[in-house]
Parts: sequence; C-alpha cells; structure tokens
Amino acid sequence: MAATVLFCTDTFWDDRGDEIVAIDPTVEVIRLVGQEHITPSDLERITVAYFSPDTWPARAANFMGTCVRANNLKWLQTFSAGTDSPIFISLRDRGVTVTNSAGASAKSIAQSVLMYLLALSRDLPRLARSQSNHRWEPHSSTDLSSVRLGIVGLGAIGSEVARLASAFEIETIGLRRTVSGNEVCETWTNDRLDDLLGWADAIVVTAPLTDDTRGMFNAATFAQMRPGAWFINVGRGEIVDEPALIESLVDGHLGGAGLDVFAIEPLPPDSPLWVLPNVIITPHSSGTTDVSRRRQVDMFVENFRRHASGKPLENVTVGDVSAHSTESSQG
Repeated sequence: MAATVLFCTDTFWDDRGDEIVAIDPTVEVIRLVGQEHITPSDLERITVAYFSPDTWPARAANFMGTCVRANNLKWLQTFSAGTDSPIFISLRDRGVTVTNSAGASAKSIAQSVLMYLLALSRDLPRLARSQSNHRWEPHSSTDLSSVRLGIVGLGAIGSEVARLASAFEIETIGLRRTVSGNEVCETWTNDRLDDLLGWADAIVVTAPLTDDTRGMFNAATFAQMRPGAWFINVGRGEIVDEPALIESLVDGHLGGAGLDVFAIEPLPPDSPLWVLPNVIITPHSSGTTDVSRRRQVDMFVENFRRHASGKPLENVTVGDVSAHSTESSQG
C-alpha cells in the first residue's frame, strides 16, 4: 500500500505532527509554509489534505487552490461544518472524499445565540449608544423567561441552543425533517414552519444551506412572524433575502436581529444592516473560539487514525449533508 502523503499547514504540523506520525509512521508530509506555492512534483504526490482553522482567512485561497490542482487527492477534511461552497462540490464531483467538522463549533455557536438573545432582550445596542454618548437613559427590558423561541434546524447547534435556552426557562420548539421523539425540546416537522413563525417571539436559524433552505426567509416569511419578533441567523446568509429582512427591520415589523452570516461576506460597507439601531452584527465568528478550534483539529486527528487503520471516515459529506456527522442531518 502506497504511503499517505498529507498536505497541511506548517502551523498544524508544528502543533500536532508528532501525533500524526505516531498514528502512521510511514506518512509523508507536504507543508504549506506561509504563502509559498507547492511545486508541481509535490502536487502530484498529495493524497490527503487537511484544511485547518489556521488557514482562515489569509491562506485559504492558496491552500484550497493547491487541493484543486492536486490530481491524486483522495480525501480532504475541512475545519468547517458547511461544505456547500462550489470548491467542495467540484472536489466531490471528481471523486474526492470530503469530510467536515460538523458539531465541533455547536457549543460555541449556541453560546453566541444566547448572547444575541440577551443583548436583544436588554436592548444592548441602545445601551451601548447611551454609554458612548455619556447619557444616563434607564429603560425597561424583556425577561427571557417570557420569550417563546423557535429553532429552524434542530441539529447539533440547534439542540445545544435549546439546551442552553432551558436554563433561562425559555419555551422552545424546534423544526427538523424527521422527529425521532428524543429531541431536547418539543419538535415539529419542517412542514410546520408557518405555525412556528406565528407562535415564536424569536426565530433562530441554524439550518444548513440546501435547495430547500435557500431563500427560505423572504418578505412573505417575515410577514408571518409576530410583530416585534427577533430574528437570529447563524446558519447561512443565502437562507435569507437580505433586502426583505432590512425592510422588515426598518418598518418595525421585526423588533431586532442578531446576524453572524450574510449573503455576501465580508458584509459590504454600504449595507444598511451596519447602521440599523436594532441589529447586532458579528463577522461570521459565532463559533470561533479556542475550544471549538481545538475540537476541529481533534476531529481530523481522529479521522486520520481511522484512515490509517482502514476504518470508515466520520463526517463524510454527500451534497449538503454529512453521512456520518455529529451535526444531525435532520437539521
């Protein structure tokens, strides 16, 4: 059996290379050092690649460009959960096994969702403006225990959101394709989205981007939400019609939003979302923590162990869904 030739960054190899060698002493490594380009002869040797979190964002294009040109690449693992980017699709189409890190950031993203809920319930943007202007402006706020929360996409992230919400005594209902009966909260099937929109005081989107979810939240969907409801998106930007969202926020139908993902990233400087007083923006970083990054790397090391021993890989992606994923494909 030919030796595995691993393409990875110098950062990953310096940190965890000893573990990889301990798993497979025959492994050969080709490292991306800084922004250097990989030679044509090394390109032909690469069979496995790990797209680690340290590549993002500065070295991502260089790394993935190398993977595209590596004609003998058999397996790529990415630190991300989503693999809906055209580059992953093209690799799968040519027969490369693509595995992701679904579930690694679930706890971190769920904590960010609770941050948005707390900030919106206490009108933190208003408090920040008052502080910036040295104004003492007390105002009443909303207790989270009085909020009804709807979660669209009850996978690993959505389930963790529901678990944390229970600590605040938030009544929660989740949506997923198939209800198993052992979910962490009351759960409905996706065909009851309309019912959920009319019931919830806050909607959290944790669903992946698929043909079914693309553009799911549009003018008609927002109109079905309760007046003053909050909208939180940590799924994918393309799930939302942003002009429709902006209109619903400007006309006051929606009470506020917490947004981590956008149709165009980085969010263009002229987007009205930047200046709306009831919007909290984070730069696609809701799951970026020291702990989640460590989990992402740990998942690759474990998958490399499975690869070396001939066991099936975990979190193999097929289209937009992981076949062996800790992020529930039901979401």
